[in-house]
Amino acid sequence: MKKGPTFTFQATREGIESRIDEMEKKIARLRALYESFFMGAERTPPNTLRYELNRQMLEMQQVIITNASLRFRYQALSQKWVLHTTYWNRTMREIDAGTYRRDIARTQRHLAERGGVITEEEALALGIPKTRVKAFVGHARREAEKRSHAPGATAPTNTAPGVAPSAASPPAALGVRSGPPPVPASARRSPSPEASALPGVAHEDFEGAYQHYIEAHRQLGIEAQAVTKDKLRLRLGKQLPKIMEEQNCQKVRLEVAVEDGKVRLRAWPAADKP
Repeated sequence: MKKGPTFTFQATREGIESRIDEMEKKIARLRALYESFFMGAERTPPNTLRYELNRQMLEMQQVIITNASLRFRYQALSQKWVLHTTYWNRTMREIDAGTYRRDIARTQRHLAERGGVITEEEALALGIPKTRVKAFVGHARREAEKRSHAPGATAPTNTAPGVAPSAASPPAALGVRSGPPPVPASARRSPSPEASALPGVAHEDFEGAYQHYIEAHRQLGIEAQAVTKDKLRLRLGKQLPKIMEEQNCQKVRLEVAVEDGKVRLRAWPAADKP
């Protein structure tokens, strides 16, 4: 007789709930460790904890969760994991290439005052972590060489290598930001009572789903692609009645999904609570 898969925890409601609680805490801890590493407080990324959590996520994918509330928690946790890992991987690539925006922002003012190509000693003095100084300075020098060999190029005075032709340019023009991207003004707009009513979806559920939708765009660095709240509400107002009719349901739940680097908002028939 063929045996089913074996798990490192009991595949009961209590066991699944305990494992999801554990994974939520680990994601929060892993996020804090990565931020410490990106800021230069930690010397190495938290690879061990990430490997352990990735193993648990793969294990949970094999578990059949019959409880609706636990299934919803796991799906939300899975989406959060995808968003975080995408952001971490992209940032690690930027660090390896010497193009990490926080490091660029640290050196921008110094180079605007002094000009020229930054040295490793200067980068260290400005707070660039020792583990990524060589990559950062190397990229800066390569960019300076490209500009110097460009047709019609002049001597690189007051230039911030690796950032833009002129370090005196404002951060907005360079596309550099030192913190999380702002929420679009349209996303903060309070809808009118008439516009807030959606078939099959409570107002607070739509608001929560839209916040996850905006956060997903933030994490991927594509917040400019986010649809405004009013426009998304109009789309759902047309699509939800068709979905409810096809699925023969009275209520739906909204979920945020990431596919091929794009954020989607999906509607599913709402399962009855146990």
